[in-house]
Amino acid sequence: MNQSIKYITSTLVVFLLVFGKTHGQKVMTLEECRQQAVEYNKELKKAVLQNKEALVNQEVARTAYLPSISGSLTGMYVPGVDVDLSGGGFLPTAESEAAALAGDFGTSNIWSPGFPLAIDNLSLIYGGLSVEQPVYAGGRIKYSNQQADAGVSIAGHALNLKYSEIIENTDQAFWNVVTVEENIKTAREYIKMLEELEEQMRAMYEVGLQPASEKLRVSVQKNEAELNLVKANNGLKIAKMYLNQILGQPLDTDINVSHNVGADVLLFDLADGVTQAINQRSEIKILEKQKEISELDAKITRADYLPTVGVSAQYTNFYINDLNESFDPQPMLAASVSIPIFQWGQGKKKQRAAQLRIEQAQTDLVHTNDLINLEVMQVRVQVEEAYESIKIAKKSVDEAAESMAETKASFEVGLNTTTDMLNAQAQWAAAKSQLIQAVAGFKVLETKWERVTGNLYAPDGEPVSQLQ
Repeated sequence: MNQSIKYITSTLVVFLLVFGKTHGQKVMTLEECRQQAVEYNKELKKAVLQNKEALVNQEVARTAYLPSISGSLTGMYVPGVDVDLSGGGFLPTAESEAAALAGDFGTSNIWSPGFPLAIDNLSLIYGGLSVEQPVYAGGRIKYSNQQADAGVSIAGHALNLKYSEIIENTDQAFWNVVTVEENIKTAREYIKMLEELEEQMRAMYEVGLQPASEKLRVSVQKNEAELNLVKANNGLKIAKMYLNQILGQPLDTDINVSHNVGADVLLFDLADGVTQAINQRSEIKILEKQKEISELDAKITRADYLPTVGVSAQYTNFYINDLNESFDPQPMLAASVSIPIFQWGQGKKKQRAAQLRIEQAQTDLVHTNDLINLEVMQVRVQVEEAYESIKIAKKSVDEAAESMAETKASFEVGLNTTTDMLNAQAQWAAAKSQLIQAVAGFKVLETKWERVTGNLYAPDGEPVSQLQ
Protein backbone atom coordinates (compact mmCIF):
# COMPACT_ATOMS: atom_id res chain seq x y z
CA MET A 1 0.00 0.00 0.00
CA ASN A 2 1.54 3.31 -1.07
CA GLN A 3 1.76 6.44 1.08
CA SER A 4 -1.30 8.16 -0.44
CA ILE A 5 -3.53 5.16 0.26
CA LYS A 6 -2.16 4.96 3.81
CA TYR A 7 -2.98 8.65 4.30
CA ILE A 8 -6.54 8.24 2.96
CA THR A 9 -7.04 5.18 5.14
CA SER A 10 -5.85 6.91 8.31
CA THR A 11 -7.99 9.97 7.51
CA LEU A 12 -11.08 7.82 7.00
CA VAL A 13 -10.50 6.02 10.31
CA VAL A 14 -10.28 9.37 12.14
CA PHE A 15 -13.52 10.53 10.54
CA LEU A 16 -15.24 7.34 11.59
CA LEU A 17 -14.08 7.73 15.20
CA VAL A 18 -15.10 11.39 15.40
CA PHE A 19 -18.41 11.12 13.60
CA GLY A 20 -19.59 7.87 15.06
CA LYS A 21 -23.24 8.29 14.14
CA THR A 22 -24.25 5.32 12.02
CA HIS A 23 -26.40 5.79 8.95
CA GLY A 24 -28.82 3.23 7.61
CA GLN A 25 -27.77 0.45 5.30
CA LYS A 26 -27.78 1.30 1.61
CA VAL A 27 -27.73 -1.28 -1.18
CA MET A 28 -26.13 -0.16 -4.44
CA THR A 29 -25.16 -1.80 -7.71
CA LEU A 30 -22.03 -0.94 -9.66
CA GLU A 31 -23.99 1.21 -12.12
CA GLU A 32 -25.64 3.12 -9.28
CA CYS A 33 -22.24 3.74 -7.70
CA ARG A 34 -20.89 5.02 -11.02
CA GLN A 35 -23.80 7.39 -11.52
CA GLN A 36 -23.63 8.80 -7.99
CA ALA A 37 -19.84 9.25 -8.19
CA VAL A 38 -20.23 11.16 -11.46
CA GLU A 39 -22.95 13.39 -10.02
CA TYR A 40 -20.94 14.14 -6.88
CA ASN A 41 -17.41 14.65 -8.20
CA LYS A 42 -16.35 18.30 -7.93
CA GLU A 43 -13.57 18.05 -10.50
CA LEU A 44 -16.03 16.76 -13.09
CA LYS A 45 -18.40 19.64 -12.32
CA LYS A 46 -15.48 22.01 -12.84
CA ALA A 47 -14.76 20.34 -16.20
CA VAL A 48 -18.40 20.85 -17.18
CA LEU A 49 -18.14 24.55 -16.35
CA GLN A 50 -14.91 24.81 -18.37
CA ASN A 51 -16.72 23.18 -21.28
CA LYS A 52 -19.51 25.75 -21.04
CA GLU A 53 -16.93 28.54 -20.86
CA ALA A 54 -15.31 27.27 -24.07
CA LEU A 55 -18.70 27.34 -25.80
CA VAL A 56 -19.24 30.95 -24.70
CA ASN A 57 -15.76 31.89 -25.96
CA GLN A 58 -16.66 30.29 -29.28
CA GLU A 59 -19.76 32.51 -29.50
CA VAL A 60 -17.61 35.55 -28.66
CA ALA A 61 -15.18 34.69 -31.45
CA ARG A 62 -18.03 34.49 -33.96
CA THR A 63 -18.98 38.12 -33.27
CA ALA A 64 -15.69 39.32 -34.80
CA TYR A 65 -17.26 38.72 -38.24
CA LEU A 66 -20.07 41.20 -37.47
CA PRO A 67 -19.92 44.99 -37.71
CA SER A 68 -19.36 46.90 -34.49
CA ILE A 69 -21.76 49.74 -33.67
CA SER A 70 -20.88 52.50 -31.22
CA GLY A 71 -22.47 55.77 -30.18
CA SER A 72 -21.07 58.85 -28.46
CA LEU A 73 -22.56 61.92 -26.83
CA THR A 74 -20.48 64.85 -25.56
CA GLY A 75 -21.76 67.87 -23.65
CA MET A 76 -19.78 71.03 -22.83
CA TYR A 77 -20.71 74.12 -20.85
CA VAL A 78 -18.62 77.35 -20.80
CA PRO A 79 -19.71 80.05 -18.26
CA GLY A 80 -20.01 83.69 -19.40
CA VAL A 81 -16.90 85.98 -19.46
CA ASP A 82 -16.85 89.83 -19.11
CA VAL A 83 -13.27 91.27 -18.82
CA ASP A 84 -11.30 94.25 -20.13
CA LEU A 85 -8.22 92.86 -21.82
CA SER A 86 -6.44 96.29 -22.03
CA GLY A 87 -7.08 99.82 -20.63
CA GLY A 88 -7.83 102.90 -22.80
CA GLY A 89 -5.29 105.67 -23.74
CA PHE A 90 -4.19 108.31 -26.27
CA LEU A 91 -2.84 106.83 -29.48
CA PRO A 92 0.82 107.53 -30.36
CA THR A 93 1.61 109.68 -33.42
CA ALA A 94 4.65 110.61 -35.53
CA GLU A 95 5.38 113.69 -37.61
CA SER A 96 6.45 111.66 -40.65
CA GLU A 97 6.97 108.10 -41.93
CA ALA A 98 10.71 108.43 -41.37
CA ALA A 99 10.09 109.45 -37.75
CA ALA A 100 7.74 106.47 -37.27
CA LEU A 101 10.36 104.14 -38.71
CA ALA A 102 12.92 105.64 -36.37
CA GLY A 103 10.55 105.08 -33.42
CA ASP A 104 10.09 108.79 -32.78
CA PHE A 105 6.48 109.00 -31.51
CA GLY A 106 4.61 111.63 -29.70
CA THR A 107 1.16 111.66 -28.12
CA SER A 108 -1.92 112.55 -30.08
CA ASN A 109 -5.23 113.83 -28.83
CA ILE A 110 -7.07 110.68 -30.06
CA TRP A 111 -8.40 108.48 -27.23
CA SER A 112 -8.67 104.63 -27.54
CA PRO A 113 -11.27 102.99 -25.20
CA GLY A 114 -9.35 99.61 -24.88
CA PHE A 115 -10.52 96.00 -25.68
CA PRO A 116 -13.32 94.64 -23.46
CA LEU A 117 -14.27 90.88 -23.84
CA ALA A 118 -17.79 89.73 -23.08
CA ILE A 119 -19.04 86.18 -23.86
CA ASP A 120 -22.43 84.82 -22.81
CA ASN A 121 -22.86 81.30 -21.33
CA LEU A 122 -22.08 78.69 -24.02
CA SER A 123 -23.59 75.17 -24.21
CA LEU A 124 -22.47 72.64 -26.82
CA ILE A 125 -23.79 69.10 -27.41
CA TYR A 126 -22.13 66.72 -29.87
CA GLY A 127 -23.60 63.32 -30.75
CA GLY A 128 -22.51 60.65 -33.17
CA LEU A 129 -23.18 57.07 -34.31
CA SER A 130 -20.57 54.96 -36.07
CA VAL A 131 -20.54 51.51 -37.70
CA GLU A 132 -17.25 49.74 -38.41
CA GLN A 133 -16.78 46.59 -40.46
CA PRO A 134 -13.47 44.79 -40.96
CA VAL A 135 -13.00 43.72 -44.56
CA TYR A 136 -9.63 42.02 -44.47
CA ALA A 137 -7.45 41.32 -41.43
CA GLY A 138 -4.91 38.92 -42.87
CA GLY A 139 -7.05 35.92 -41.80
CA ARG A 140 -6.75 36.79 -38.11
CA ILE A 141 -10.51 36.58 -37.49
CA LYS A 142 -10.85 33.24 -39.25
CA TYR A 143 -7.91 31.72 -37.40
CA SER A 144 -9.17 33.04 -34.06
CA ASN A 145 -12.51 31.35 -34.67
CA GLN A 146 -10.76 28.10 -35.52
CA GLN A 147 -8.84 28.37 -32.24
CA ALA A 148 -12.12 28.84 -30.38
CA ASP A 149 -13.48 25.70 -32.06
CA ALA A 150 -10.37 23.79 -30.98
CA GLY A 151 -10.86 25.11 -27.43
CA VAL A 152 -14.38 23.66 -27.36
CA SER A 153 -13.03 20.31 -28.53
CA ILE A 154 -10.25 20.34 -25.90
CA ALA A 155 -12.75 21.13 -23.13
CA GLY A 156 -14.98 18.27 -24.25
CA HIS A 157 -12.11 15.77 -24.31
CA ALA A 158 -10.87 17.00 -20.91
CA LEU A 159 -14.34 16.44 -19.48
CA ASN A 160 -14.42 12.93 -20.95
CA LEU A 161 -10.94 12.22 -19.56
CA LYS A 162 -12.06 13.18 -16.06
CA TYR A 163 -15.22 11.07 -16.45
CA SER A 164 -13.21 7.96 -17.36
CA GLU A 165 -10.90 8.47 -14.35
CA ILE A 166 -13.89 8.70 -12.01
CA ILE A 167 -15.45 5.52 -13.41
CA GLU A 168 -12.20 3.58 -13.05
CA ASN A 169 -11.66 4.77 -9.47
CA THR A 170 -15.26 3.94 -8.58
CA ASP A 171 -15.01 0.44 -10.03
CA GLN A 172 -11.78 -0.21 -8.17
CA ALA A 173 -13.31 0.90 -4.85
CA PHE A 174 -16.48 -1.13 -5.55
CA TRP A 175 -14.65 -4.35 -6.31
CA ASN A 176 -12.37 -3.82 -3.34
CA VAL A 177 -15.45 -3.90 -1.11
CA VAL A 178 -16.66 -7.02 -2.92
CA THR A 179 -13.31 -8.76 -2.43
CA VAL A 180 -13.22 -8.09 1.30
CA GLU A 181 -16.85 -9.17 1.74
CA GLU A 182 -16.29 -12.44 -0.09
CA ASN A 183 -13.08 -13.11 1.85
CA ILE A 184 -15.03 -12.58 5.08
CA LYS A 185 -17.55 -15.21 3.96
CA THR A 186 -14.69 -17.60 3.23
CA ALA A 187 -13.10 -16.84 6.60
CA ARG A 188 -16.36 -17.66 8.38
CA GLU A 189 -16.65 -20.96 6.53
CA TYR A 190 -13.06 -21.73 7.49
CA ILE A 191 -13.71 -20.90 11.15
CA LYS A 192 -16.82 -23.11 11.09
CA MET A 193 -14.69 -25.99 9.80
CA LEU A 194 -12.15 -25.41 12.55
CA GLU A 195 -14.87 -25.32 15.18
CA GLU A 196 -16.22 -28.66 13.98
CA LEU A 197 -12.71 -30.10 13.98
CA GLU A 198 -12.04 -28.66 17.42
CA GLU A 199 -15.21 -30.26 18.78
CA GLN A 200 -14.24 -33.55 17.20
CA MET A 201 -10.74 -33.36 18.73
CA ARG A 202 -12.24 -32.55 22.14
CA ALA A 203 -14.43 -35.64 21.98
CA MET A 204 -11.48 -37.80 20.94
CA TYR A 205 -9.37 -36.34 23.76
CA GLU A 206 -12.05 -37.08 26.32
CA VAL A 207 -12.11 -40.77 25.35
CA GLY A 208 -8.31 -40.91 25.25
CA LEU A 209 -7.91 -41.28 21.48
CA GLN A 210 -5.93 -38.04 21.02
CA PRO A 211 -3.56 -36.14 23.29
CA ALA A 212 -4.44 -32.62 24.48
CA SER A 213 -1.74 -31.14 22.23
CA GLU A 214 -3.68 -32.12 19.09
CA LYS A 215 -6.83 -30.39 20.34
CA LEU A 216 -4.81 -27.31 21.29
CA ARG A 217 -3.22 -27.25 17.85
CA VAL A 218 -6.68 -26.88 16.32
CA SER A 219 -7.68 -24.25 18.92
CA VAL A 220 -4.63 -22.15 18.13
CA GLN A 221 -5.43 -22.32 14.41
CA LYS A 222 -9.04 -21.32 15.11
CA ASN A 223 -7.96 -18.38 17.28
CA GLU A 224 -5.68 -17.14 14.52
CA ALA A 225 -8.51 -17.45 12.00
CA GLU A 226 -10.84 -15.47 14.29
CA LEU A 227 -8.21 -12.74 14.64
CA ASN A 228 -7.88 -12.58 10.85
CA LEU A 229 -11.67 -12.29 10.63
CA VAL A 230 -11.60 -9.28 12.98
CA LYS A 231 -8.95 -7.66 10.78
CA ALA A 232 -11.00 -8.44 7.67
CA ASN A 233 -14.10 -6.80 9.19
CA ASN A 234 -12.08 -3.68 9.99
CA GLY A 235 -10.70 -3.74 6.47
CA LEU A 236 -14.27 -3.89 5.15
CA LYS A 237 -15.17 -0.77 7.14
CA ILE A 238 -12.22 1.08 5.62
CA ALA A 239 -13.05 -0.16 2.11
CA LYS A 240 -16.65 1.02 2.51
CA MET A 241 -15.50 4.40 3.84
CA TYR A 242 -13.31 4.90 0.77
CA LEU A 243 -16.23 4.01 -1.52
CA ASN A 244 -18.50 6.37 0.43
CA GLN A 245 -15.95 9.16 0.01
CA ILE A 246 -15.98 8.67 -3.77
CA LEU A 247 -19.79 8.63 -3.78
CA GLY A 248 -19.99 11.82 -1.69
CA GLN A 249 -22.03 10.33 1.13
CA PRO A 250 -21.33 10.11 4.91
CA LEU A 251 -18.25 7.99 5.54
CA ASP A 252 -20.03 5.75 8.03
CA THR A 253 -22.89 4.89 5.68
CA ASP A 254 -23.34 1.12 5.89
CA ILE A 255 -23.29 0.60 2.15
CA ASN A 256 -24.02 -2.88 0.87
CA VAL A 257 -22.90 -3.57 -2.71
CA SER A 258 -24.96 -5.77 -4.99
CA HIS A 259 -22.81 -7.83 -7.33
CA ASN A 260 -22.24 -11.09 -9.18
CA VAL A 261 -18.71 -12.26 -8.49
CA GLY A 262 -18.99 -15.66 -10.10
CA ALA A 263 -15.88 -17.33 -11.50
CA ASP A 264 -17.41 -17.70 -14.98
CA VAL A 265 -15.79 -14.73 -16.73
CA LEU A 266 -15.10 -14.39 -20.43
CA LEU A 267 -11.94 -12.98 -21.98
CA PHE A 268 -13.00 -9.98 -24.04
CA ASP A 269 -11.48 -9.01 -27.39
CA LEU A 270 -7.99 -7.59 -26.96
CA ALA A 271 -7.27 -7.08 -30.67
CA ASP A 272 -6.55 -3.63 -32.11
CA GLY A 273 -6.17 -2.11 -28.64
CA VAL A 274 -3.31 0.17 -29.70
CA THR A 275 -5.15 1.35 -32.81
CA GLN A 276 -8.28 2.12 -30.82
CA ALA A 277 -6.26 4.02 -28.22
CA ILE A 278 -4.47 6.18 -30.80
CA ASN A 279 -7.77 6.98 -32.54
CA GLN A 280 -9.90 7.51 -29.44
CA ARG A 281 -7.86 8.46 -26.34
CA SER A 282 -8.79 11.90 -25.00
CA GLU A 283 -5.14 12.67 -24.23
CA ILE A 284 -4.24 12.25 -27.91
CA LYS A 285 -7.21 14.34 -29.03
CA ILE A 286 -6.26 17.14 -26.64
CA LEU A 287 -2.63 17.19 -27.83
CA GLU A 288 -3.72 17.16 -31.46
CA LYS A 289 -5.94 20.18 -30.83
CA GLN A 290 -3.16 21.92 -28.90
CA LYS A 291 -0.88 21.42 -31.89
CA GLU A 292 -3.61 22.81 -34.13
CA ILE A 293 -3.86 25.89 -31.90
CA SER A 294 -0.08 26.36 -32.13
CA GLU A 295 -0.29 26.20 -35.92
CA LEU A 296 -3.09 28.77 -35.88
CA ASP A 297 -0.97 30.95 -33.58
CA ALA A 298 1.71 30.94 -36.26
CA LYS A 299 -0.84 32.01 -38.88
CA ILE A 300 -2.17 34.78 -36.64
CA THR A 301 1.39 36.00 -36.05
CA ARG A 302 1.88 36.13 -39.81
CA ALA A 303 -1.43 37.96 -40.21
CA ASP A 304 -0.26 40.68 -37.78
CA TYR A 305 2.22 41.83 -40.45
CA LEU A 306 -0.20 41.79 -43.39
CA PRO A 307 -2.30 44.75 -44.57
CA THR A 308 -5.65 45.30 -42.89
CA VAL A 309 -8.68 46.88 -44.56
CA GLY A 310 -11.81 48.25 -42.94
CA VAL A 311 -14.78 50.47 -43.72
CA SER A 312 -16.86 52.67 -41.43
CA ALA A 313 -19.91 54.92 -41.54
CA GLN A 314 -20.54 57.82 -39.17
CA TYR A 315 -23.50 60.08 -38.48
CA THR A 316 -22.90 63.23 -36.35
CA ASN A 317 -24.83 66.32 -35.25
CA PHE A 318 -24.12 69.54 -33.23
CA TYR A 319 -26.20 71.77 -31.05
CA ILE A 320 -24.97 75.21 -29.79
CA ASN A 321 -27.28 77.40 -27.74
CA ASP A 322 -28.32 80.89 -28.94
CA LEU A 323 -26.89 80.21 -32.39
CA ASN A 324 -29.13 81.43 -35.11
CA GLU A 325 -27.65 79.15 -37.75
CA SER A 326 -28.64 75.47 -37.39
CA PHE A 327 -26.43 72.52 -38.29
CA ASP A 328 -27.66 69.65 -40.46
CA PRO A 329 -26.71 66.06 -39.47
CA GLN A 330 -23.43 65.05 -41.11
CA PRO A 331 -23.13 61.50 -42.55
CA MET A 332 -19.67 60.25 -43.46
CA LEU A 333 -18.24 57.12 -45.07
CA ALA A 334 -14.61 56.11 -44.64
CA ALA A 335 -12.23 53.35 -45.60
CA SER A 336 -8.89 52.58 -44.03
CA VAL A 337 -5.88 50.52 -45.06
CA SER A 338 -3.01 49.78 -42.68
CA ILE A 339 0.23 48.37 -44.12
CA PRO A 340 3.12 47.38 -41.83
CA ILE A 341 6.40 48.53 -43.38
CA PHE A 342 9.35 47.93 -41.09
CA GLN A 343 9.62 46.42 -37.57
CA TRP A 344 13.31 45.50 -37.34
CA GLY A 345 12.66 41.84 -38.15
CA GLN A 346 10.12 41.45 -35.37
CA GLY A 347 7.67 39.55 -37.57
CA LYS A 348 10.18 36.89 -38.63
CA LYS A 349 11.33 36.36 -35.06
CA LYS A 350 7.78 35.95 -33.79
CA GLN A 351 7.03 33.49 -36.56
CA ARG A 352 10.14 31.51 -35.68
CA ALA A 353 9.02 31.36 -32.04
CA ALA A 354 5.58 30.21 -33.18
CA GLN A 355 7.15 27.47 -35.30
CA LEU A 356 9.16 26.27 -32.30
CA ARG A 357 5.94 25.98 -30.30
CA ILE A 358 4.50 23.83 -33.08
CA GLU A 359 7.53 21.55 -32.89
CA GLN A 360 7.15 21.29 -29.12
CA ALA A 361 3.49 20.31 -29.50
CA GLN A 362 4.45 17.68 -32.09
CA THR A 363 7.10 16.29 -29.74
CA ASP A 364 4.57 16.04 -26.90
CA LEU A 365 2.15 14.27 -29.22
CA VAL A 366 4.72 11.68 -30.35
CA HIS A 367 5.90 11.10 -26.78
CA THR A 368 2.34 10.60 -25.53
CA ASN A 369 1.66 8.20 -28.40
CA ASP A 370 4.62 6.10 -27.29
CA LEU A 371 3.49 6.11 -23.66
CA ILE A 372 -0.05 5.12 -24.61
CA ASN A 373 1.24 2.28 -26.78
CA LEU A 374 3.23 1.01 -23.80
CA GLU A 375 0.28 1.41 -21.43
CA VAL A 376 -2.08 -0.52 -23.71
CA MET A 377 0.39 -3.39 -24.13
CA GLN A 378 1.00 -3.54 -20.37
CA VAL A 379 -2.72 -3.65 -19.58
CA ARG A 380 -3.22 -6.32 -22.23
CA VAL A 381 -0.61 -8.49 -20.54
CA GLN A 382 -2.26 -7.85 -17.16
CA VAL A 383 -5.68 -8.84 -18.52
CA GLU A 384 -4.37 -12.06 -20.05
CA GLU A 385 -2.52 -12.87 -16.84
CA ALA A 386 -5.62 -12.16 -14.73
CA TYR A 387 -7.73 -14.42 -16.94
CA GLU A 388 -5.24 -17.24 -16.63
CA SER A 389 -5.08 -16.63 -12.88
CA ILE A 390 -8.85 -17.12 -12.65
CA LYS A 391 -8.66 -20.46 -14.48
CA ILE A 392 -5.79 -21.63 -12.28
CA ALA A 393 -7.46 -20.37 -9.10
CA LYS A 394 -10.72 -22.08 -10.01
CA LYS A 395 -8.84 -25.33 -10.60
CA SER A 396 -7.02 -24.86 -7.28
CA VAL A 397 -10.32 -24.40 -5.42
CA ASP A 398 -11.71 -27.62 -6.90
CA GLU A 399 -8.54 -29.54 -6.13
CA ALA A 400 -8.28 -28.07 -2.62
CA ALA A 401 -11.90 -29.03 -1.91
CA GLU A 402 -11.26 -32.53 -3.17
CA SER A 403 -8.03 -32.77 -1.15
CA MET A 404 -9.81 -31.55 1.97
CA ALA A 405 -12.54 -34.14 1.55
CA GLU A 406 -9.99 -36.95 1.02
CA THR A 407 -7.90 -35.77 3.98
CA LYS A 408 -10.97 -35.64 6.20
CA ALA A 409 -11.97 -39.18 5.27
CA SER A 410 -8.44 -40.43 5.90
CA PHE A 411 -8.22 -38.49 9.16
CA GLU A 412 -11.37 -40.08 10.49
CA VAL A 413 -9.90 -43.55 10.00
CA GLY A 414 -6.52 -42.49 11.42
CA LEU A 415 -4.53 -42.34 8.18
CA ASN A 416 -3.87 -38.58 8.36
CA THR A 417 -2.73 -36.37 11.21
CA THR A 418 -4.34 -33.27 12.66
CA THR A 419 -1.68 -31.20 10.92
CA ASP A 420 -2.67 -32.73 7.59
CA MET A 421 -6.29 -31.81 8.23
CA LEU A 422 -5.44 -28.26 9.23
CA ASN A 423 -3.22 -27.80 6.19
CA ALA A 424 -5.94 -29.08 3.85
CA GLN A 425 -8.51 -26.65 5.28
CA ALA A 426 -6.07 -23.74 5.15
CA GLN A 427 -5.19 -24.53 1.52
CA TRP A 428 -8.90 -24.57 0.60
CA ALA A 429 -9.48 -21.20 2.28
CA ALA A 430 -6.40 -19.68 0.59
CA ALA A 431 -7.40 -21.03 -2.83
CA LYS A 432 -10.91 -19.63 -2.53
CA SER A 433 -9.56 -16.25 -1.43
CA GLN A 434 -7.20 -16.18 -4.41
CA LEU A 435 -10.08 -16.96 -6.75
CA ILE A 436 -12.13 -14.07 -5.36
CA GLN A 437 -9.22 -11.66 -5.73
CA ALA A 438 -8.50 -12.88 -9.25
CA VAL A 439 -12.12 -12.35 -10.38
CA ALA A 440 -12.36 -8.89 -8.80
CA GLY A 441 -8.99 -7.93 -10.28
CA PHE A 442 -10.18 -9.05 -13.71
CA LYS A 443 -13.31 -6.88 -13.38
CA VAL A 444 -11.17 -3.84 -12.53
CA LEU A 445 -8.84 -4.57 -15.45
CA GLU A 446 -11.83 -4.84 -17.76
CA THR A 447 -12.75 -1.25 -16.90
CA LYS A 448 -9.11 -0.19 -17.16
CA TRP A 449 -8.90 -1.73 -20.65
CA GLU A 450 -11.90 0.34 -21.73
CA ARG A 451 -10.15 3.47 -20.45
CA VAL A 452 -6.72 2.85 -22.01
CA THR A 453 -8.29 2.05 -25.39
CA GLY A 454 -10.46 5.19 -25.29
CA ASN A 455 -13.77 3.31 -25.01
CA LEU A 456 -14.76 4.57 -21.56
CA TYR A 457 -16.73 7.77 -21.95
CA ALA A 458 -19.97 9.38 -20.84
CA PRO A 459 -23.20 8.42 -22.64
CA ASP A 460 -23.48 10.26 -25.97
CA GLY A 461 -20.12 11.88 -25.26
CA GLU A 462 -21.68 14.09 -22.55
CA PRO A 463 -21.85 13.88 -18.75
CA VAL A 464 -25.07 12.81 -17.11
CA SER A 465 -27.91 15.30 -17.27
CA GLN A 466 -27.60 16.28 -13.61
CA LEU A 467 -24.29 17.97 -14.38
CA GLN A 468 -25.64 20.16 -17.15
